[in-house]
Amino acid sequence: MSRMIKLTKQILVFLLLLAGASWNVLSAEIIPGKLKPFRVLVIIGDQWKDPASYLVDIPKPTGEYSGYEATPEVRGASDFHHLTILLKSWGIPFDIVRLDQQFLDRYMFLNISGKPRYGTIIWDVNKTDKLLHPDYSIIPEMVKDFGIGLIALSDRISQPEIQALLGLKYTGSWESNTSMKIMDRHFITEGLSSPFVVDSGIIGHMQRQQVEMLPGTVTIIEQGSYPQATAKEYPSGGRTVWIGNDHNYLFYFQGIRTLLRRAITWTLGYNLYKTWENDLIMIMDDPGGAQSSWLEHWNYPALTEDIIEKYLIRPLQEHRAVLNINFVAGFVNDRKQRLEPTWKENYVDGFGVKQDFISSKRGYDKGVKLGVFEVMCHGLTHMQPDLVSDPGWYGASLDKERSEVGWYREFGDTRRKKEIPPAEQVWRMRTSRDWLTEQFGVTPLEFCAGGRGTSISYFNNTAKLAGEAGYGWCGWESGYLGKDMVIIGWKFFGTSESPLLVPSLPDAHDFGITREPEKFAEIFDQYPRGRFMSMNEFIGYLHAGNSGNWNTDMNKLTITLDYDPHYCQYFETHASNWNLELSDWLEKDMGKLSSVIVDGNNVKISTGKIEIPQGIGKHKVEVKFFAEN
Repeated sequence: MSRMIKLTKQILVFLLLLAGASWNVLSAEIIPGKLKPFRVLVIIGDQWKDPASYLVDIPKPTGEYSGYEATPEVRGASDFHHLTILLKSWGIPFDIVRLDQQFLDRYMFLNISGKPRYGTIIWDVNKTDKLLHPDYSIIPEMVKDFGIGLIALSDRISQPEIQALLGLKYTGSWESNTSMKIMDRHFITEGLSSPFVVDSGIIGHMQRQQVEMLPGTVTIIEQGSYPQATAKEYPSGGRTVWIGNDHNYLFYFQGIRTLLRRAITWTLGYNLYKTWENDLIMIMDDPGGAQSSWLEHWNYPALTEDIIEKYLIRPLQEHRAVLNINFVAGFVNDRKQRLEPTWKENYVDGFGVKQDFISSKRGYDKGVKLGVFEVMCHGLTHMQPDLVSDPGWYGASLDKERSEVGWYREFGDTRRKKEIPPAEQVWRMRTSRDWLTEQFGVTPLEFCAGGRGTSISYFNNTAKLAGEAGYGWCGWESGYLGKDMVIIGWKFFGTSESPLLVPSLPDAHDFGITREPEKFAEIFDQYPRGRFMSMNEFIGYLHAGNSGNWNTDMNKLTITLDYDPHYCQYFETHASNWNLELSDWLEKDMGKLSSVIVDGNNVKISTGKIEIPQGIGKHKVEVKFFAEN
């Protein structure tokens, strides 16, 4: 019996050693951090108010009373809304887990082979009783055992497991306007200006988070004597970052926005992203709209070919600039009481004004062919779908019903004070796109409701419907449209996060050009260093499908850029440029950068920028390293 017991013990020891050896093999693959894919997982609580997880809207008032602001109602938290905007702006691929609808599971983070699906986690889980009993112990496992990074935001760290991973203890938040300053040299803060400065025009009562530091955690930003950004490393290769400040004002600091982007690089090891410096999108509305013939205070002649060529095309060519134009594809013919395609009309309107749309079309065609005009969609008619029902527009006097501006809003019935049904809206969106494609030979990717007249309830929501109809951007500043989500209320225009949207002079409409055509070119004096770009270029970057992985055998990083033939059509005939950033620890572990190969060709990246040659579909970027002796 004793001999059997001894044999049994030996077998158990052998099995334990075998299991340990197997685990060590797995850990050895994971520890260097080489298996981190180029993808971020954003984990939130109940901040996403759309139950269908499609529409990311501007946070609505909560109904709570505020003792801080001029208005008594407290607006909903903006951290998740701003976070989606930043990640889309940078072109960093991400997915979202919402814990008010999903149970936290290991295989949200791991693939079928048990390897990480994501390189880092952004933790933005608010404190709420609506969560589905999350198993927070999964997060330490992902960081400590699998080397996935973690970036936690503001006061969204109430969970003890998250605090322990960050290496701090959260004690609360109180108001403070003390400046945030860089305290320790670190890759995440390299090159940032200190102290951090809030964006101009942003004034608010900001909460300062207060934490107690635990051993092994580094403070990199302080506000007064309190840490507001920290970093910690684990033997697995997992790295954690906490970024403090008020969650509603967190990203209104350029320094914090850049800090977040660099934190993604540091926790992943590398990053490929887009930034926007001195980039502008100039927009003009209304060409083709019938309202210029019927609305008394908005009556003006259609631009002629000569005016378009002299005052628009020539200065645009001189400055290598693009004018993005919201065209109207259809014309409401009052005499026939029906809709017709625009650009075939040549007549004198009821005010005695000559309307030569045929001449206009020749001018606009020239600009499109030369690449200085970008065709965008301003709706089908810029007028109400129902022009018949009481009080009726057809046949009305110019100084009565026709003078009511509500008739000239297509996607929200502002004359009758009601919304437009979704099927009617989508038909108009798709028909106007088809007509503009046939009229100009290009497919518009931006949709802008005329006069900003829209329907806003959830099922009739104009922006949501435009996303479902296949557009890539909504309105002037409404935001991103895609098959994955719609983001309303875009932010950070005119910063490195988004191009500045500017109206064409003198009044953002062809109306202004008819009165003061020479004013148009003055915009180039206002922005002498600006690059006036195409809206389709911006949309292309927002919709790029990027991904990345390590090849451990070849000591090589491969990043794939996938340009969708619809949303990224701009890149079919234009090159694109991205920023490649490598963390300090990655270069230390992997060796110095050896070469960067794009689509099989060696490229120089002395500036950190990579040019991708023209062409839709997939492009491959290979980053090779060599180890130092």
